[in-house]
Order: sequence, then structure tokens, then C-alpha cells
Amino acid sequence: MEHQIRPKSRLFSTTKSTQRNPIGPESPNFIHVPQTRQPDAYYSPHVKGILPTPRHIFPRVANAAEKMTSPSYLAATAPDPSERTLNAPKPKDPSIRQFVEWKSKISEHRRRNLRESLVELRERKTKTDNRLDARTAAKQRERARLLNAPTPAHEKFTVASVLQSSLPLKNGLQDPDREARIEQKKANFAAHDARKRAERRNALHTLYMNARDFIVTEEKLTEAVEKAFDPHSKQFDNDYRRGLNIWNLGYPETAKTLLDRASSGENGRTMERLGGFGGVMDERMKRIGEELTGGKM
Repeated sequence: MEHQIRPKSRLFSTTKSTQRNPIGPESPNFIHVPQTRQPDAYYSPHVKGILPTPRHIFPRVANAAEKMTSPSYLAATAPDPSERTLNAPKPKDPSIRQFVEWKSKISEHRRRNLRESLVELRERKTKTDNRLDARTAAKQRERARLLNAPTPAHEKFTVASVLQSSLPLKNGLQDPDREARIEQKKANFAAHDARKRAERRNALHTLYMNARDFIVTEEKLTEAVEKAFDPHSKQFDNDYRRGLNIWNLGYPETAKTLLDRASSGENGRTMERLGGFGGVMDERMKRIGEELTGGKM
């Protein structure tokens, strides 16, 4: 029986083939979101937390690294096991003997790691310091060369016409009175600081003297209220004479009183405003007493 070979024909369809989506629903790419043609900017994610400051293994004193890597220091820091420990009898129990051997092995590892780490850290510190010193010295030499270099020819020929006295000075302006000015500034600061210290001391003493009249208990508050609003006293005398209470200011001034005061001026009324010669003398004596005693009265 002869087999007839027929050409294979490909079928075309306008409907979308139902293929299984290889991306699972738990993926953020499960739903297609159109992207722009221009690529997005690189985003550096924020790293939470901070790294601790590296410790300085070797103190910042002279020859500290050499002392901490010397054989005597290493022997004192990580000493070898003593003769008593080495000659101690071995436990008969195999499990205990295995545990003791494991502890001895771990101790030897710690001693070796400490000694090697100190030596390696010293070598790394020496290399780092040498590299930093060489870089700093090179920068200083380059800076000195640029400062002391003459003006280039192209800059000299293209610069505008400027007087030699107007050119900037390389060594800075001369300041012969600098030391005297600094000493004067120090003296001014010391005087200002002493004045502020005296003012603070005076304010503290004034607070201490005025604390005698502070109301700190309920009994004092009740006494002050009864004294201020006692109807039988002369706290509120009348509207034509000023009473002892702070709220009794007397009758209000009329327009005629204000005009008379403005027209007469302040000549001859200073003592009247200050309460007469007695009030002035009392205030002067109080100030003299404060100066003599060194505090408020």
C-alpha cells in the first residue's frame, strides 16, 4: 500500500489563542502596565539604619601600636596554658575528655586569632598612615608650587591695565596691631562676662529678697485676699481720694486737668510727681543701703 504524502498546510485564525499565562497572580507583573520608551532614572533604595563608628584599636599615643604588638604584650594579653593545666589528669569519661580537648582547641584558636589580628591590624594601620601622609605631603607640595609659581605669560599679556599697587597681595595684608587688638578684645570680653555675672548675682539676690512676700500657702492667700478687699479698711476710700488698694485709682482726670498739665509743662512738677522731698530722700537712702550691703533691700 502506497502512502500518499500530502503537503502540510498551516491554519490561520483571527481569534486569540487561549494560552496559559506563565506569570502567576502573586507576581507584580501579572497585570501588564505600559512603560514609557524613555528608561526610568536609576533609583538608589534607602538603606535603613546606620553603621557603627569603627573603633580605634590602637590608642592615639606615641608607639602604641608597637607596644600592643610586642611579644611581652601578646604574652600578657593571651597567655599560654599553665603547666598545671597541661599536666592535669585526663578525665576517664570519653565524652568529658572530648569536651575538654575541644575547649583547649578553641582556646588555642582564640589566642592565635588575637595575636594574628593585632599584627595584621598594625600592618594595615601603618600602610594606611603612610599612604595618607604621602598624599597629604603631595597636596601640600602642589599647593606651595602653585602659590609660589610666577604669573604665566599668557595671563600677563592678556590681563587688563591695572596698577601694581592695586593687584592682590599673595601674602595678605599687613596687620601690625593684631596682638594689641586681640588683647583688647580679651579684656573687653572679660569685662562683659564679669558684668553679666554680677547682674545674674544681683537678680538672684533680688529674687531671694522678694521671696519673703511670695504667696505659697492657702493661709497666706486667704490673708492677702481679706486684706485687699476688706470693706472696713481704707482700701477703697472714695472717688475723690486715692485709696490704699491698687485698683482704687481715684476719680478720672478731666479734660481741664489734662490741658492745665500740658500748658504748665514739667517745670516745677518733678518733686510733686516723686512724692515730695521725703520720697526722693527715701529712694536715695534705699539705693545707698543697697550699694553698701551689695544687694536689694
